[in-house]
Amino acid sequence: MLKKQVLQFVLKNWKAILIVTLSLVIVAKSRYDYNLMQKAYQTQTESVKAQIEGLKEIHKQELRAKQKLMEAHLESIAVIEKDYEDALDMIDDLRRDKKGEYRNKFNSDREQLIKDIEQKFGIEYVP
Repeated sequence: MLKKQVLQFVLKNWKAILIVTLSLVIVAKSRYDYNLMQKAYQTQTESVKAQIEGLKEIHKQELRAKQKLMEAHLESIAVIEKDYEDALDMIDDLRRDKKGEYRNKFNSDREQLIKDIEQKFGIEYVP
């Protein structure tokens, strides 16, 4: 008898039962989808944070490399400037030596000075 009453109730209200059942399925599916979306969002957020941290680390490494390169260039420039100053000093010493040598030749051996000038510059001395 109870089975008959339940069967009659189901047959009479099958649309309402179907609507309630489908509504429950939709609610359950929505919650499941929402949880999946939330997990995807969290995963994406963690991934982005990891990427940002990785980029920050790469940036730090690049800055360190640039700093080392800059220091190496500054050291190279300092060495070049020192070599340049040494070369200028050597040129000044040579210039003074040659000047003294030519002064001595001018005062003592003018003929040799004339020959040196003719040889060096390819000109002929006309007295």
